Amino acid sequence: MKSDILIVGSGVGGATVAKELAIRGHKVTILEKGKHHKLGTKRRRMGFYSNVNSVDGTQILRTIMVGGGSMVSFANGVGALQNELKKLGIDLENEFEEVVKELGVVSFPERFIGERTKRLKEASEELGYDVKLMPKFIDFSRCRGCGMCNRGCRYGAKWTARNFLGEAKRFGARLVTEASVEEVLYSGAEVKGVRVRGSNGIFEINAENIVLAAGGIGTPIILLRSGLENAGSNFFADPSVNTIGIIEKRGSVNEMSMATIIDEFQGQYGFIISPAPVSESTLAKLSYLPFFKKLYAFRKCQILSLMTKIKDDAVGRVEIDGTVHKPLTENDRKKLDKGDEISREILLQAGVSSRSLFRSEVRAAHPGGTAGIGRIVNTDQETEISRLFVSDASVLPEAPGLPPILTIVALSKRFSKKLALEYL
Repeated sequence: MKSDILIVGSGVGGATVAKELAIRGHKVTILEKGKHHKLGTKRRRMGFYSNVNSVDGTQILRTIMVGGGSMVSFANGVGALQNELKKLGIDLENEFEEVVKELGVVSFPERFIGERTKRLKEASEELGYDVKLMPKFIDFSRCRGCGMCNRGCRYGAKWTARNFLGEAKRFGARLVTEASVEEVLYSGAEVKGVRVRGSNGIFEINAENIVLAAGGIGTPIILLRSGLENAGSNFFADPSVNTIGIIEKRGSVNEMSMATIIDEFQGQYGFIISPAPVSESTLAKLSYLPFFKKLYAFRKCQILSLMTKIKDDAVGRVEIDGTVHKPLTENDRKKLDKGDEISREILLQAGVSSRSLFRSEVRAAHPGGTAGIGRIVNTDQETEISRLFVSDASVLPEAPGLPPILTIVALSKRFSKKLALEYL
């Protein structure tokens, strides 16, 4: 197999690069380790995840599938790390304007706010907190308000990386699924291709330009196997906890998550607070709960939950065999504790029984930093191997502490323009 531009990974970064280059007339091949899963149900969603448990105990949510993490996102369209990237000489102002328009980012409509979220919003405002409507890349004219964004939107209302993949394919791009890249092949410091493990065995693809977009865990593994020994460090993952309580009055069961955001603590303390769902698997693991709390735990219409998501210290690492280290520093724990404290205050104001309050285990869902700009790639997102590039959350210089999809799309748009103008 031969390709002018080979992209490894079909998530947000890879799909953006594929679309931008394909519409410019370049021959693009996309390799995806996962499958093209069907969407829309809880049972199907079980096949989306390839969760990673770090040796330090933090569970990291990860999807390996066509479309990557965009398929299970809550469609939060916030910008992140603009100032941090600008300090590195990367100005994304124009790209962010393009992304907002192209993805159709709008503020969450008041009419879609569910009863429980409304109750939390009012309680937060009564306490003096600044509650904002979350920007979303959702076409609300097509939205059913089912609250199943993280199962893959079956109605096509939510933007996902598959939108860009579809555009890329219409301009001639080729998508190969169930193809796991083992390593990058190069001679001297010039890239030659990749070695791939597929359903029919191992094969090689020749390519003059390779873009790794396999995510914050997948990309560094490939780089390490390819001899780039400094890859995999500075790992962050935006850990979070849910603070949960039970109310007497029932609300709607299916309402859209993260409709609002409290981000006033982001600058000083490094965390945000937003209403978020609690999965059955999380509740089932709360073995320490008293019996009466377990009885209520699965009555979702009476659960109020606030998520604290933090900007964590990038002290983790990914090893060549896929082992992940993601310790929580004392600073990380202080942030989680402070967010939990404020969330409890809001929940009590909203009418939650103090006896019912509990806190979930720590989870993380935004792995990145493992091929950071200024460390593993330069500002053109090129590695020390000529024409081997990276365009995913791996290149982010530090943890965003916010949903990173808009930033990754904007950064990948900028990269694609430079690649097309200066390298191809």
